[in-house]
Amino acid sequence: MRNRFLFTLAVLAAGVVGLSGCAAKDANDPASVTQVNATASKYKGVEFPTPKDRPQFTLTDQAGATYDFGKETAGVPTVLYFGYTNCPDVCPLIMGSLGTALSEVNKKTAAQIQVVFVTTDPARDTPAALASWLAHFDGEAPKKFIGLTGTLAQVEAAQKAAGVAVAEDNGATHSALALFYSKDNKSYIAWEANATSDDIRHDMPLLADK
Repeated sequence: MRNRFLFTLAVLAAGVVGLSGCAAKDANDPASVTQVNATASKYKGVEFPTPKDRPQFTLTDQAGATYDFGKETAGVPTVLYFGYTNCPDVCPLIMGSLGTALSEVNKKTAAQIQVVFVTTDPARDTPAALASWLAHFDGEAPKKFIGLTGTLAQVEAAQKAAGVAVAEDNGATHSALALFYSKDNKSYIAWEANATSDDIRHDMPLLADK
């Protein structure tokens, strides 16, 4: 956990001295425009009024193998996030929060959950780059994080299938929602970029077996 924390601090420091940060598209994101009133929800994340189906798309994982998201994660509690490895702020923060939550939530819940990161910058995020970057965040997670890349058209199709806004500016302006799919292959909530590890840890047990 210490290495992940130090890595996040280093990335944020780099952002302060000149790197431009991620620009979230959530204001125009179909997945977040309509949501349950926060005061009426038992979740810390954004609750959708209508659950969203687990998307179907095929990309390439960090080992260079074909990865059919719908098939590989069917029936598995799954977090799906779109971002890019050179992001100086939002992406490492949410990935760090996910890693911390998985290290602190009860072991039964943590053992079930798979985190899948899809790059919005496939021109630079090779399988090797994804593997190296994700290793900073999943060290204490029971399941290693999966990183996916592909052609720009494939990555954009994956975002459309998930119902999030398609990234712009070479991937830098992208949805900041981490979608959570339960065992029934439905997404009831998503965590926004400002979600803390405590928020995520609170919601995981409520949704993992749903």
